[in-house]
Amino acid sequence: MKRFACALFGLTFMLGAQPVWAQVQGQWVTTAPMNSARQYDAQVRLNNGNVLAVGGFDNNNNTLLATAEVYKAGGWTLTNSMAEARQQFPAVVLSCPTTIPCQWNGKVLVSGGLSGSTLLAGAELYDPSTGTWSPAGSLSVARYGHTATLLKNGKVLVAGGGTAVSELYDPVTNSWSTTGSLSTARYFHTGVRLNTVPNIGKVLVIGGLVGTAATNSCELYDPSKGTWSNVARTNFARYLNTATLLPDGKVLVAGGASGRFPVKSAEIYDPTANTWTLTGNMTAGRYAHTATLLTDGTVLVAGGEGQSISCGKACTTYIPFAKVDIYNEAAGTFTPAAGLQVTDAAGHRPMPLAYHSTTLLGSGRALTAGGISTTAHCCVAVNNAEVYTPLTFTFSAASLNFGLLKIGLSSASQTVTVKNVSSHAATIGSVTPSGDYSQTHTCPTTPIPLKPGENCTITVTFKPTRAGTRQGAVTLKDNDPGSPSQTIALTGVGETLALGFSPPSLNFGTVRATVTSLPQNATVTNDSAVRVNINAISISLADGTFTQTNNCPATLEVQHTCTVTIVFTPPDVFTYNATLSIANSGNGTAQLPLTGTGADGP
Repeated sequence: MKRFACALFGLTFMLGAQPVWAQVQGQWVTTAPMNSARQYDAQVRLNNGNVLAVGGFDNNNNTLLATAEVYKAGGWTLTNSMAEARQQFPAVVLSCPTTIPCQWNGKVLVSGGLSGSTLLAGAELYDPSTGTWSPAGSLSVARYGHTATLLKNGKVLVAGGGTAVSELYDPVTNSWSTTGSLSTARYFHTGVRLNTVPNIGKVLVIGGLVGTAATNSCELYDPSKGTWSNVARTNFARYLNTATLLPDGKVLVAGGASGRFPVKSAEIYDPTANTWTLTGNMTAGRYAHTATLLTDGTVLVAGGEGQSISCGKACTTYIPFAKVDIYNEAAGTFTPAAGLQVTDAAGHRPMPLAYHSTTLLGSGRALTAGGISTTAHCCVAVNNAEVYTPLTFTFSAASLNFGLLKIGLSSASQTVTVKNVSSHAATIGSVTPSGDYSQTHTCPTTPIPLKPGENCTITVTFKPTRAGTRQGAVTLKDNDPGSPSQTIALTGVGETLALGFSPPSLNFGTVRATVTSLPQNATVTNDSAVRVNINAISISLADGTFTQTNNCPATLEVQHTCTVTIVFTPPDVFTYNATLSIANSGNGTAQLPLTGTGADGP
């Protein structure tokens, strides 16, 4: 599993018995980088909407980090550092168990982690209002790769990390106490607090590593009893997977590793039935990725280790990639989305990520920061950050081309269908054209929303004011998170003609005198916005040197075509020039130059 696998099994050995992650919508945009490159750090969204990134490891400088920084308004600002540097630890935002204010509301608890080959037991508390850290007692068992889950009573449950011992942090006393033990010691598992009857408030832990082997066992913690019980096993053993609580109370588990191989499968836990059911596979197997529940109920799955490389005979390892999927529970499918877009310091290609963090922002967008990537060297910690804006609207066409059109005439209209593909209603503020274009639409505008699955149409017409290429756009403004506008690109060409030829001239080359050439065709197109009457088709040099046949009707409809077929019969050794003319009601006469040369021959 690349460097992580080496570090993982190396640490297991050192620690002996101690066991050892064109449209704005649907796209990633680079934002300001963090002050430090960091992997295996912890990131959480604070109650004020900012994002705290803390700790981790900078393998570029072989530095364990105690530093912390806060993301706000598109930039990162350093805050005070922890007392103890650490990596591979959890962070959790505390809250009051009732509506009554409490002094610890919004503070961030970090616990345990790894320092070199030493497991840590210390815990610290960050106060966003002052930007300071304070001691938060010590775990009874040092650990890393564990989970920390906020309970409904305001306490924090810490589980696993290479031990079966579980502990509770009490913010009232700022102290720790042991609680019931897991039946299986594990680490690099996932934990989720359930919110459905009969298991409301209970904590589900899933999979993880047992020693050096992945497990499919799952356990449920009951805060009222302080005990764990075994529940249904996942269909596949996995660790370094993700677990996401869905809006209906079910839990989506996706990817992970089994041994050193990335897992492609995903499955859903139903707390009421105590069952795991396989759902659609991800588009690629991955582990050490992120899965983020978006505001419309879909899940954004980003990055991870999933690209295989050869490391010698009978050896395959995996490195980060930039692939992104969107999971839709109703459809039970993962579909590819725009991949990660951050580039390296030199501006080269998108950088893949693994062991990074993705945090849902208050705007509905998602911030991805840190992790490891593959640049000129593999694999290096990065400080890059980027923001994903969810996809709400799709367009049946992202651009329209109106072709050639006579100046001052109006084209036939073209229509684009707009569909709300999200799970929430979206409000359209305005639909505005620019350039030599006009539009009408059926889209509801503020305050009437376009409901999930509903369509509307935008109909566009082109009326060139000058000759040449005429660019424009239709701009749709909406209330989608972080997405101020969407555009449909428009192009057309203004011309003085109504009928045009393609190609614009014909050259028959050299043909033996008195011999008829192979035929050549010219396509006639009505580029105007009205039907054109064809009055006559003739060739000047009416001596039979050039002759034509055609399938042109008496009236050529808008954007319709017909074909003129011409042959060349040179009467002598000479170069002949002629003109095919079409007298019409649109531009008077359309002309096609003709040329050919007669030659001696046997």
